[in-house]
Amino acid sequence: MRRTALICVLGWTLLWMAPVALAGPDPPPLTQRLPEGISLAWGIGGYAVSDDYISGEKYTGTLPVYGLGWTHRHDGYDYRLQVDVAHSASIENYTVRTNIYQFTLNQGFLYPLPRFKILSRTAYPFLGPSTDLFVYVNKPDIAVDGFDYAQSFATLLALGINGHLLVPLAKRLTLDNGLRLGVVALGVRMVDMEETDESMVKALALPSMVHGDYTMGLRYHLSGAASLAAGYRFDLTRIQTWEPLHAGADRFFATLHVWR
Repeated sequence: MRRTALICVLGWTLLWMAPVALAGPDPPPLTQRLPEGISLAWGIGGYAVSDDYISGEKYTGTLPVYGLGWTHRHDGYDYRLQVDVAHSASIENYTVRTNIYQFTLNQGFLYPLPRFKILSRTAYPFLGPSTDLFVYVNKPDIAVDGFDYAQSFATLLALGINGHLLVPLAKRLTLDNGLRLGVVALGVRMVDMEETDESMVKALALPSMVHGDYTMGLRYHLSGAASLAAGYRFDLTRIQTWEPLHAGADRFFATLHVWR
């Protein structure tokens, strides 16, 4: 466990301080590379959570997400930073409501891999390491007495992978697929100190911890400096250690990407 925790900390440090620069050719056409610059994203759709620290019951509702990103191209790789914030006070189980807050900070490097064919189309894959900070807060609207309170908290500091797959369909249109997945993590989880002496901090890894998202959509390049994307996004967080936490979302998303 201590070894896994040390790997997480060292990996986080190395990813921030020591990116590897690789020489590369002139930029390919827009539909064959990741868009640079600032991105603004919005998503809406169904959300479901089962948080055993609060209750084994499933709560469902709509959880909108707002994102702000930055992508910068270097010789041979792309650096990407993404922040996602989600909140809803209308996640329900019959007459009981809960407030869900989620925050994600993801950063990583994407390196081009050899292209390949999908049917008659050429696909351009990208893959690289990433770090991910995820914060989850669940605050039910439940009346309590005195100093008692009802809320659940979890945090993941994960090392993982970012992947992307571009499939040009026309001169300005691209099928755009993205994947973010944590592999190992330091986890923090709220525990009942009166009922257990279990540590709040543990080292986690697949498959007991699953955290990531997948997107699939279409990107239209308005010009060399702007593009619009829209499609489907699936988010999943599962923590089996401690009292299990399972949360997932199916969303429609839209993104505006602007470069100088």
